[in-house]
Amino acid sequence: MRKEGYVHGSNMILFATEDTTPLGHSKSCKISNKATTKKRATKEASNDGKWSDSSVSELAVTVTSEGFKFTKEGEFGYDEMLALWESGTPVRLKYAHRGEEQTKYRTGLFIITQLDEDSPADDDTTYSVTFENTGKVETVTVDGGAEASAEG
Repeated sequence: MRKEGYVHGSNMILFATEDTTPLGHSKSCKISNKATTKKRATKEASNDGKWSDSSVSELAVTVTSEGFKFTKEGEFGYDEMLALWESGTPVRLKYAHRGEEQTKYRTGLFIITQLDEDSPADDDTTYSVTFENTGKVETVTVDGGAEASAEG
């Protein structure tokens, strides 16, 4: 059954790595789902030349996050992201609303395409990171201990 009401932005949790470690000290998260389309125009009499058909040729997901740079053992933070960016190693991301991460979430492999550090005078150091999917991103629903995937 679907819950009713507003969804608070603080409830979107982004996990990185296979052991579902939350992204450390995150202050924002944005998920962008994009479809690339292909247009097709035909010469039939029913088409007066002004209309074209479109179809989806590619799906892409971009995840961006900002957070405070903080160093803590066992936490997935800026230093861990920098090492993965340098190696070009894909990262398994999982994102869900707080409280639902054990029952329904989206997951896939992502590449870090941009990693920025901002260190202003007399303020906290922050980071921003951009992940782009490599391969399928899917919704996983866990029902009574059994996982079921639905195309995403």
